[in-house]
Amino acid sequence: MPTPYDGKVAVWYVHGQTVGEDTIDQVIDTIRNFAPAVDAVFVKIGEGSEWMGNIGTGDPKPDLAVRGPADIDRWVSKLARAGLEFHAWAIPKGTNPAAEADFLIQACMRPGVKSLILDVEPFEGYFAGGRTAVRPFLLRLRGGLPAAFHIGMSVDPRPWHYAGIFPEEWRPFLNSIHPQVYWAEFGLTPDAGLQQAYGRWAGYGLPMIPVLQGFQGRGNKITAEGMERARLIALDTYKATGLSWFRFGTLNKALFPPVNVNIDGTVPGGDETKPVGVGRYGAEVIVKPGDGGYREGTYDGTPSPLRSFENEEGWTSRYFTTDRFNSNVWVRWEPRLPTSGFWEVSAFTPSRHASTLNARYKINGIVGQTIDLEAAVPQEKMDSLWVNLGIYQFDAANPNAGVVFLNDLTGEAGREIVFDAIRWRQVLGWQRPVRFMSDGFDAPVGTADEREQITNSAYPTSWLLTLGYNQRYSLLGRESLHTGDDLVNRRGKTLGQQLYAVANGTVVSAKREGKAPNWGSWGNVIIIRHDPLVSTGQVVYSRYGHVDNMQVKAGDRVIRGQHIANIGDAYGVFKNAPHIHFDISPSRILETAPGDWPWLDVNRIKRDYTSPGGFIAANRPVKP
Repeated sequence: MPTPYDGKVAVWYVHGQTVGEDTIDQVIDTIRNFAPAVDAVFVKIGEGSEWMGNIGTGDPKPDLAVRGPADIDRWVSKLARAGLEFHAWAIPKGTNPAAEADFLIQACMRPGVKSLILDVEPFEGYFAGGRTAVRPFLLRLRGGLPAAFHIGMSVDPRPWHYAGIFPEEWRPFLNSIHPQVYWAEFGLTPDAGLQQAYGRWAGYGLPMIPVLQGFQGRGNKITAEGMERARLIALDTYKATGLSWFRFGTLNKALFPPVNVNIDGTVPGGDETKPVGVGRYGAEVIVKPGDGGYREGTYDGTPSPLRSFENEEGWTSRYFTTDRFNSNVWVRWEPRLPTSGFWEVSAFTPSRHASTLNARYKINGIVGQTIDLEAAVPQEKMDSLWVNLGIYQFDAANPNAGVVFLNDLTGEAGREIVFDAIRWRQVLGWQRPVRFMSDGFDAPVGTADEREQITNSAYPTSWLLTLGYNQRYSLLGRESLHTGDDLVNRRGKTLGQQLYAVANGTVVSAKREGKAPNWGSWGNVIIIRHDPLVSTGQVVYSRYGHVDNMQVKAGDRVIRGQHIANIGDAYGVFKNAPHIHFDISPSRILETAPGDWPWLDVNRIKRDYTSPGGFIAANRPVKP
């Protein structure tokens, strides 16, 4: 279910007395100077039926005060000019449901108000109307707003406070839940705080956008490291689609860095696509069936019924037929990691005996995690590939560090699940790893703004497709079918234009292709193996031909939009017609043959290549 918070970072604003700034413009300046990743401000508009600027002795800062619709209009207008969204939040009291609903309707109907979040907690000063006041309040509120207007609810997620707010009464009228994950305030770690929140509220059936702690409270001291840990766990483990931080005014220079990270893991700066870190692989550990770290068994103690076959790589693989309701067998892979740090975990999936759509790998011993992390893999969609289960931090002193567990409980009948090799590869040079699952594919050319504005096509309008996929043409005097797309810039010089990784992945080759002395027409070629698409689990390879100024090398991790090279002319072969040759391959051919060319082999073209423009257009990154 989409929300207006998806893909966004927000901060909560309370009152003029809680901030050092005196005007809205100063609030905006602070956000833009210290956290340009912030997309939205949640502004408190009132309590009960009273405007926030009039409560108590009132707001001493006139420009920040919210005393009526005109003040909301001023906030909305100024935030919008800075590229920031206005979302209202309020504390309903329930003592006069009709008046409170009318008050909120008046506020939310102002142009530019994107949503309303109700702060509902079982404490003094919050909702005091009891169970019977909830539905009259919400029926009137919903009746006065457009049907599509989004209403969220912010809650104290500690389990013992759940029943006190009558959650079943609010549920039919809400669109999202915003649990207040104030881990340090509650005396917890970030991991335990998020586990507590999701453990209690995940079953509520609404999207959850966690509110993360950005203030020093009465509990443990909060640190930027703890905030960063909470951010990563919220996104990686619990798959939050957006985040917010409470609150503006307590965030200082030392605490802003974890706030200033986009949801996709990039950090705003001179280059909006600047990766958070760059890295290479170090040590590698592989455990195959039959190795010392491999164990298999049954739940009833009977001999293992797993069957064997030789996979495409030449080693023995194991498989079993699934039962819809029962789990019969289990397998455990123990890596005995040689050193602590970040490790990429991958599972090999052969092309045979792998028809399950729900192999649920469990990764143990992740630093800061109190529970195992589950990574589901649709094995049927893989074809003799290493499937990336993610990158995690492990402590080598923990005997369970990196241990992977898999059983045959998939909820399917009559499919086959494969138990093959697991690979752990150390990732060096990463300070803040991003999530390594492809959330979509973007164009390899164009400015950041041009790529952002693409809607239903694959490439920016400033780029021209001169030769497309599967078109017949003459190459070096020989008839051939084209494996991909050739692109040139309509508006000027193509030579030297920057090229970008179309999705997250790993560089498997970056070098000159061909043979001396003539070398052919490839010039320099980069091949990237992309991480599984989150939507389908598919793994594809991208190829960039005729490039110069290569910014990456084999083994490097890249993220979508990262500058990887510039357009060249293949050492003079295309000096009169420089262009980028761009391919997408759903097979493994480019991993072993970066310069592969099928010429007129139609079957090979269809097997090993697909229309890159069509693939990108069908798998664009999801926008909020």
